[in-house]
This record gives sequence, C-alpha cells and structure tokens, in this order.
Amino acid sequence: YEKGDLDAAIRALPPHRRDERRCLAALARGKKPAQAARAVPKRLRLFLISALQSHLFNEVLDARLPDLDLLEPGDLAWKHDSGAVFKVEDVEAENARAARFEVSPSGPMFGYKMIAPEGRPGEVEAKVLGEAGLTPESFRRPGGLKVKGARRPLRVPLGEAGVTEDGPDLILIFTLPPGSYATVVTAEVMK
Repeated sequence: YEKGDLDAAIRALPPHRRDERRCLAALARGKKPAQAARAVPKRLRLFLISALQSHLFNEVLDARLPDLDLLEPGDLAWKHDSGAVFKVEDVEAENARAARFEVSPSGPMFGYKMIAPEGRPGEVEAKVLGEAGLTPESFRRPGGLKVKGARRPLRVPLGEAGVTEDGPDLILIFTLPPGSYATVVTAEVMK
C-alpha cells in the first residue's frame, strides 16, 4: 500500500479482512478515498469514527493533565447536573464551583459543528487535531457520514465509592455517569 501497489496490498491481506480489501479494491478502480470509504458498512464506519474521536479526546485529556480540576481562561465548562456547556467568563468563580465538582473542563468529541474553546484550551485541541492531520471540516462527510461533534467532561464524579474484602480479593464499588468507563477507574486504582 505504502508503495502505491494497491493490488499487492489486496493480495497481502488475509481473506477475512473483507472491509479493508473492499476499500483497497475501490481505490484500485480509481475511486477517491471518500468513495472507497463507503465500501465499508455504515455501522463499522460509525464505530471507526467514534474510536478516532475517543482517541483524540484522550490525547487532549493527556495534554491537560494533571490539572483536570482547574478551568482556564477560554475554557468551555461542563455542568455535571445538566450536561450543559458554557464559556468560562470568571475563572476564579468557576474554579470555586469546580472545587465542589459542580463543573469541570470539557474536552472534544471532534466534529464539524463542535464548539471549540479559546485560549490555551483551544490551542491544545487545535494542536491535537492538527497533529492527526485533521480539521473540523474533516468530519463533515467522512465516508458519507456527518459527524457534528460534542463536548464531554474531562473528569467525572465517582459516586458511592467503596472497597470490600472477599477472602484474598478486593471488590471495588462505585457508580459513574453514563458514557464513563469503569475500566478507566480500575486502571487508575491499580497504578
């Protein structure tokens, strides 16, 4: 593929890699990349785009560590009680709310309509997107799909947390808001 020999790339793929083979075959027939992407079933295209969005979100998250409890000038804050997002005007006042876990900095699920922060938070997000070779417009019709984008909190409250023992085992007990992953919590606990 990297040498431009699409037929050799198709032959190199195992038969069970049907979707990749379909894309390469479309490219070999002279289709444009966007047309070739449509050879992949819509459900898989949505999954792959979601995986890309999650990867980019995690890159922004890593860049914002360890200060996920602090809002910065230009940030877009997430209200934990309603899921609403608003531009931070008074950093000091909003950081007091962040200390009470009422609000948190938000991060991108990139898309062509996603609202971007300003200042350093905006620079971080633009850098992550640019390093991936993408722009917001890249999400307008990838593979024939429209990906509008959204914001998500960079941190979430851990509810009803506890630990119990069961013989040699420890059992972690906690609740998370929808869209959060218990595997992330357990990975942090195991560090």
